[in-house]
Amino acid sequence: MDGSIGKQFLKDYFKRTDESFGVFFDAKIREANSISNIPAELLRRFAVTARKGKKIRGALLTLGYQMSGGTNNEAIDTASFIPELFHTAGLVHDDIMDQDNVRRGLPSLHYQYADMGKTLNISTDLMHYGESMAMDIADAVFFLSWDVLLNLPFDDNLIRKTGLIYSQYVTRCAYGQALDVTNIEIDGATEEDILKVHKYKTAEYTGVMPLLMGSALAGDIDDTRKQAIIEYGTAFGWAFQIQDDILGIYADEQELGKPLGSDIEEGKNTLLTLHLSKHGTSEQKAFLKEVLGKENISAENVEKMREVLKDAGSFKYVYDLGLMYVENAKQAIPAVTSDKTYQDILESMAVFMMERAT
Repeated sequence: MDGSIGKQFLKDYFKRTDESFGVFFDAKIREANSISNIPAELLRRFAVTARKGKKIRGALLTLGYQMSGGTNNEAIDTASFIPELFHTAGLVHDDIMDQDNVRRGLPSLHYQYADMGKTLNISTDLMHYGESMAMDIADAVFFLSWDVLLNLPFDDNLIRKTGLIYSQYVTRCAYGQALDVTNIEIDGATEEDILKVHKYKTAEYTGVMPLLMGSALAGDIDDTRKQAIIEYGTAFGWAFQIQDDILGIYADEQELGKPLGSDIEEGKNTLLTLHLSKHGTSEQKAFLKEVLGKENISAENVEKMREVLKDAGSFKYVYDLGLMYVENAKQAIPAVTSDKTYQDILESMAVFMMERAT
């Protein structure tokens, strides 16, 4: 099976919810404007970035609900805003921590406000102002996501159980971010180290959390099925992050929405650079050492890195690892649902994670 069914599921979800996502933001912007145009403008700019996302997590929440027998489609579409709000707010913080200046084809929010500070005649350091404003709106949106959850038209007990899942996995995501920020030298890293970061920073809140939240809103989840969802979601999330790391080098920059090679500039340990550092020739290792952590990496060096990673077998190794996680996800599906329609969607969604171009 290819990823076409999963890709279509994502497209249908995006088309169905994009307008209502905008209406949600419009209402919240009006509320913010009752206090001042300053937070209203902050939220407006945040909303522009949020609506440009791929919405994978929101789609998975609706999928978790539907495959668990839920029927209130309008309410679950609103519920699906929760992981999307968290995700974009987390990216705002991530951009500050990683010092990234572009997100989804736009200047990162803290860079937007550092630039705006000039016209506002802000008296403090402009980058400090930009980072402060970006962190402020991200923090507010974290709580807006809880506002969505607490106002859903579901039984209070189901909302409580869903909230416990949400709080558990966003906390684990924050702990994973701490692991990512504490970036050790490439020579001291292991594949297990990197996969652990991927699991807690990305895989769980991308794949596990939304599926479990959607399932919880539909009713009780037995332990066997819950474990299968965790296994599927973790493998799905690992495949997602592995493809993201590959796209960070090999995608079209305009489609990617951020500069190619940013992970290299930041000196991040990825599975690609780790494999190269262990298995490359002395010349290839010297090139990696030369460019890893180097600011303003040139397009020529990005292109050379593409060639080196393929010549050293690093690209194939990491891509094949992603495919292995897709297979692991497939193995978990029969215990997640017995419905053939949803089995096909789950399988195709996992396959699509390694097929997507951005």
